Amino acid sequence: MTGLRMIIGAAICAALPAFAQDLPSGQAVTLHDSLLEVQPANNEIWLVLRYLAPAIQQGADGALTYADVAKDMDELCLYDGMEALSRTEANVAQIVIVLMDQPVERGIPNPDVTQFISAYLPTDAGCIWQ
Repeated sequence: MTGLRMIIGAAICAALPAFAQDLPSGQAVTLHDSLLEVQPANNEIWLVLRYLAPAIQQGADGALTYADVAKDMDELCLYDGMEALSRTEANVAQIVIVLMDQPVERGIPNPDVTQFISAYLPTDAGCIWQ
């Protein structure tokens, strides 16, 4: 157990590129890690993809806001999330995309780290923002 969740997989995205993505905002992100998490409240499995996104660092000149990167997160779900989903046999209920300006342990609050999080319902047609 790790906190309130059990991590059941951490390497399903090994084949996803760990380099800068070409995103609508123009920012570069790097895949930090990917997790399959069982949610203790309902036993749902979530696929969590976490990316380093230095351009969202609050207080920095020209820092991107959530509104600036919302479409980036949609694309990361549609392409990386759906690709990762196709590589697992788990019954994934949600894909969660996390952008963070620096690495932080999953589930541990850190007020010095900017994080933007979006959850999506995976469907045959793609990702539906929740």
